Amino acid sequence: MRLTEVWRADPERTFELFSEFPADENGFENQAAGMDRERFAVYVHELEEQSRGIGLQPGWVPSSKYVLINDEGAYVGIFNLRHRLNNNLRVGAGHIGYGIAPQYRGRGYATVGLRLTLDKARELGIDKAYLSVHKDNRASLAVQQHCGARIDHEDGLEYYTRISTAPEPGNLPKAEFMFPGPERDRLVGLILAGTKTATAALMIEYEEDDEPLPQVGERSALVDSSERPVAILVTTAVDVIPLGKITDRHAIDEGEGDTTAAAWRHTHESFWNAPEYRNEFADPDFPLNDDSLVVFEHFKVVRLLDSMANKTADGYEQQV
Repeated sequence: MRLTEVWRADPERTFELFSEFPADENGFENQAAGMDRERFAVYVHELEEQSRGIGLQPGWVPSSKYVLINDEGAYVGIFNLRHRLNNNLRVGAGHIGYGIAPQYRGRGYATVGLRLTLDKARELGIDKAYLSVHKDNRASLAVQQHCGARIDHEDGLEYYTRISTAPEPGNLPKAEFMFPGPERDRLVGLILAGTKTATAALMIEYEEDDEPLPQVGERSALVDSSERPVAILVTTAVDVIPLGKITDRHAIDEGEGDTTAAAWRHTHESFWNAPEYRNEFADPDFPLNDDSLVVFEHFKVVRLLDSMANKTADGYEQQV
């Protein structure tokens, strides 16, 4: 079972799937209803652009639309994931909408598809997914509850549900910056303030320890000098670049006071050339020059812990 972006799926089978749905069925809106194949091809291109935030109409946010394909290769459902929420979506439709083709209903596809979509949401850094469901659609409500939903509030027509996608901090790898002490606590403060959104390490560190490079979507628990988890971070981008190609933007994103590539390089080379650092390597005399590879990891805070636990990021535009 897998989700595939509409623009990467088979065009004819995708068109046939969308043709199964009316314009509005129990709150699931199908903008492609009534389209011919030529117009549908244009619509699919528009969806791809929308996923990148291009050409959005007023009040719209970037979103990705997927088709759910079963193990036999049948196209069984449509799932839509909004990448963030504005005020209207926050109190209304939320992040996720979905529909299963009539002939495939009652087979558990909605539950599987929703779980896969929640995985996509987690990769985007959404720790709490917002959904809605018509009150007379008890089957869809049950699907959401099977995926961990709770009813947050309701009106005369709909239930508005929430599903936590956040892993427990104790199950995450630690994000440790420097050694415990004043410098670590300074860096933690910069991260929590949103000033520091990146970190850098030499590629040789990963090679020496035989560690994989960080991956986009990976999460970690930021710890302070007391080894207390204070926030959950998610990796948003990873650049592997020669030291000589570091830019001012990289320096600013690291948020430690350097605002130019030259200043950043001076600071980091002083650290990387220190005996305390080099003595950790099998070959402490490794070269450091313009061609030395730097792993530059970008991240963001998606959840604050402890006393700030109620300030979790959920994809809202004013997230932490």
